[in-house]
Amino acid sequence: MPGTEKTQHISLTTQVENRLKHQLSIGALKPGARLITKNIAQELGVSITPVREALLRLVSSSALAVAPAQAFMVPEISLESLLEINTIRTALEEMAVVAAAGKITPDREQTLNALLDEFQQALESGVMEKILLANRAFRFEIYHYADMPTLYAMIEQLWVRLGPSLHFLYDNFKL
Repeated sequence: MPGTEKTQHISLTTQVENRLKHQLSIGALKPGARLITKNIAQELGVSITPVREALLRLVSSSALAVAPAQAFMVPEISLESLLEINTIRTALEEMAVVAAAGKITPDREQTLNALLDEFQQALESGVMEKILLANRAFRFEIYHYADMPTLYAMIEQLWVRLGPSLHFLYDNFKL
């Protein structure tokens, strides 16, 4: 019956997890940074429980590590791990681009061109956060067009693991 479709409910834990994943993937969280459950809960205006659950999910996927005193830590990444993750990410992204290429409609092309313009403006601004956000938005739009949810999730997970190393670009970037 029309109008009775089930609306998709996103749990508070998943919302917190998605927010943290995004911060990790754009390098907003520095390797070695301590994440304190109570502080995150206050910042997001939620109780400690969904924050703790989200952090534990990220620990289980190796995006975070457990630290003493009810805290979590953004792990340091070795050069070897960085290179390995980047190699895998590149191969998976190529797969997504190939899959998406045959599914580009005029509307999608227009969307990609707009995102590319935003990326160019971000580059011209010289503001690293804007550059990384625009780069990510463009790339992930393409991965979405591949219509391969498992592949998308794998790429996203690699970005979450690789992202904290991008933090060092914020201080060292010069246009």
